Amino acid sequence: MSKMSKIVEYTLEKRHPEYLVSAESAREHMHKRSLEEDNEFKIPKRIYHSKVKSKNLFNCQTLIFNGAEDCSHIVIYLHGGAYVNEIMIPHISFCDRLAKKINGTVFAPLYPLAPNHTYEETYEIIEKLYKHLLDMGKPITIMGDSSGGGLSAAFAQYLAANDLPQPENLILISPWVDVSMSGNYDDVEKDPMSGVDGLRELGRAWAGDLDLKDYKVSPLFGDVSKLSRTTIFVGTHEQIYHDVVNFYNKLKDNNIDVELNVGEEMNHVYPVYPLVPESKEAFNHIVERILEKN
Repeated sequence: MSKMSKIVEYTLEKRHPEYLVSAESAREHMHKRSLEEDNEFKIPKRIYHSKVKSKNLFNCQTLIFNGAEDCSHIVIYLHGGAYVNEIMIPHISFCDRLAKKINGTVFAPLYPLAPNHTYEETYEIIEKLYKHLLDMGKPITIMGDSSGGGLSAAFAQYLAANDLPQPENLILISPWVDVSMSGNYDDVEKDPMSGVDGLRELGRAWAGDLDLKDYKVSPLFGDVSKLSRTTIFVGTHEQIYHDVVNFYNKLKDNNIDVELNVGEEMNHVYPVYPLVPESKEAFNHIVERILEKN
């Protein structure tokens, strides 16, 4: 664990999301978010490596990074935030750097969030976007972090269930694969962003009328037998570490071309933080996986 990683972990501990502590605190947070989550997102003013623009695609505000017609690769990036929080600067920076590095176009749909919305609207939007991008004839990667990683895995299962083609790559960064939080979380050494009861309540809002173990919200319990090449990142200092490892093992048991990258003593979604040495290594590996030919 690098010195910078320790600093990040200390910072995360000081900024622990209180809304994850209990179901009540999660409901209070969702109420606050419900008053503002449908507002238009304003792209932060900063220096970007690629051209960044906002466009309404299929009734969803979408950030597009390096929207060049001659791009070599396409990425659909689904941001994390426990299905209730909007995209953040680290996500934007990550997508921006990725688009430049792979000579690709990254589409980051700002999908509808709980509690005002459930998974259903988002699936409809992403399906339309995915079908539209398939027509471009370029290799497509679907990827995301945390809840966005769980959504990426679940959507890939949804594609398989509906006889739609799989993406070239599925890349999952600390994916939240079980919103029911039914696993064993007591033996994880430490996680500065932990909170079982709060997360379960947020997952319940996202699931709407679905069972919390339905694959569309908890891909850990779905059929993974038709997934494409999958790359997973997780840190040992993550509450969901064992859930992610179990998901990896399930893919492996189904003979999926899957790779698990474990960040020793690393925190949740560590590849997204640009100043961490381990993050740079993970980022470079993600670029390699996208550029590799299957």
